Amino acid sequence: MNNKDTQQRIAEILDPADETKQLWDNLAPTDADYMMHSPKPIGYHETNEQLFLFQNLLAGFNPQINSILDIGCGRADLARFIADFYDTTPVYTGIDHNPIMTALAMEKHGQQVITGAFESVSLPTADWVVASGVFTQRRCETEDQDLQKLFNDIAILYNTANNAIAFNLLSPINTQHHQGFFYVHPGLIMDMLIEKYQSVIVRHNYSKDVYTVTIYKI
Repeated sequence: MNNKDTQQRIAEILDPADETKQLWDNLAPTDADYMMHSPKPIGYHETNEQLFLFQNLLAGFNPQINSILDIGCGRADLARFIADFYDTTPVYTGIDHNPIMTALAMEKHGQQVITGAFESVSLPTADWVVASGVFTQRRCETEDQDLQKLFNDIAILYNTANNAIAFNLLSPINTQHHQGFFYVHPGLIMDMLIEKYQSVIVRHNYSKDVYTVTIYKI
């Protein structure tokens, strides 16, 4: 897919006039399809926000990628996005700690995903490893411990990937901070990751408080 084709596909997928996405965005918790289609149960305000994030997580992805590991997969919507956007179906493995989400992944996309914490299960090696929303909440008692935990987890992802890993973080810049969430400066992250992994890109291009980090191995 060349750059012109990519831009056209992005415009089509993010079409704000898409009636189906408008319907999904307006679903209420009392609606029958809320858990299946609403962006809100999986942490997004709008469906387009989720799709734009998927593009960031897969920057540099191509049809030659044979496998993907989706940590914090939720309903496994990423598997459908790859099939629609790239017209390819790599071997997909998802993992999520919430059994409700893993059941929805099977029901919605036919994806049998792992239920559990990625730190404690046996992860398969994959060409591309993504972790969406996994690192947004505080998990330790202090910020220093949270940062060390983050870098330990990045190492797990990196050692599992053949080509690249991608994940998102919350930025503390010009952002309203909420208790219980983990904010880390993108400049700090870039400096520390470049020192260890060298090939690092930070994309702060779609939200004032969320950014995407990609580490390429080749």
